[in-house]
Amino acid sequence: MRVISAAKMQHGSMVVALALIFSVGSAALACPICGQPTITLPERLARADVALLVEWVSAKPAKDAAAESTTYEVVQAHRDGTGKFQVGESVTVGQLTPGKAGNLFLLMGQKDDKLGIKWEIGPALAVTETSYQYIIQAPSPEAPAEKRLAYFVKFLEFPDLTIANDAFSQFVNAPTKDIAAVAGKLPRERIRNWLADPNTPVTRQSGYGLMLGLCGGPDEARFLERQIANIDPERQIGIEGVMFGYLLLAGEQGLAVIEKAYLANPRASDDKVYPAYQATRYYWSYGNGKISRPRLQKAMRNLLDQQTYSELAIITLAEWKDWSLHERLMQLYGSRSQSESSTKTTIIKYMIASTKDVAKDERELPAHAVAGRKCLDELRERDPKLVAATEKYFFLK
Repeated sequence: MRVISAAKMQHGSMVVALALIFSVGSAALACPICGQPTITLPERLARADVALLVEWVSAKPAKDAAAESTTYEVVQAHRDGTGKFQVGESVTVGQLTPGKAGNLFLLMGQKDDKLGIKWEIGPALAVTETSYQYIIQAPSPEAPAEKRLAYFVKFLEFPDLTIANDAFSQFVNAPTKDIAAVAGKLPRERIRNWLADPNTPVTRQSGYGLMLGLCGGPDEARFLERQIANIDPERQIGIEGVMFGYLLLAGEQGLAVIEKAYLANPRASDDKVYPAYQATRYYWSYGNGKISRPRLQKAMRNLLDQQTYSELAIITLAEWKDWSLHERLMQLYGSRSQSESSTKTTIIKYMIASTKDVAKDERELPAHAVAGRKCLDELRERDPKLVAATEKYFFLK
């Protein structure tokens, strides 16, 4: 019995999301495989009308009718949109921030007509002198991407964890094209070392794999190939970014390696197959042209034969307008039991999408639209209720 891995479980949510539409939507603003986007520290500062470097003095938890509060002493008013705060004076806010005398915090808030200042919800941001300088010297979020990311490159894997986490988040939040714009400034050797170091947070693996693919050469391609083949089972998270970086460097030769080992290998583990799918799909939108689109489609078609991934493959190939699958999908439809209505519904959607991919000024239906209509007519005779329900709720963006 095959064990269902975390990767297999995760891909189910993508099936649902992709099944909603069969066309490529607008590009995501953030790097889709680098990690979870967050609000960065410079972004928080940019939103603040008031930003005070303060020392912790005391804190009082809520008691009876008295609300919780924390008192600080102002060390520096970096930004004071009210003109009310002076160095050395006390500031008390209605929130509890644990600390010790002398601990530094960055207290941020926005002007409010009723409250005067609406401080950020939750504890104030703990800082050191170093992290405070990092935050206030960072380029504005509105600055050109190349200038902003060039600043944060210097702080990747910085000893201060607050700084290191935030610097990496800048790349997670950035579109791939912006990361590519600073490829010449990325520290290639250091990124290789970070990827090879088991102490590097595994959540950064995908981003560093992408970065190395943007700034590396043949040696880095061989390094990434070894990383993929010999990855620690405990560090599978983010391997899709390593695979994508490898595809950027190795091109069609690299795709052949990924295809043979994972996409076309029914014995490959889900922890490698699903990341290989993600990397191939990501390359379609963000690749560097070393791999042709017909070659990517050919590689993706391998997953049609794997029951776990066949729906993902159908959806993706429809997004990519690969209309060569009508006959193959009709055979697949007939091989699935009634209990597998999800796959059947996905096949019906593929057929509908193929009939709708027609240019407005096209006088005659293209061959793929004719084939799609023919298949739909046949499926309507076989499963009239399922086809009717699918047509009712199907939409194409």
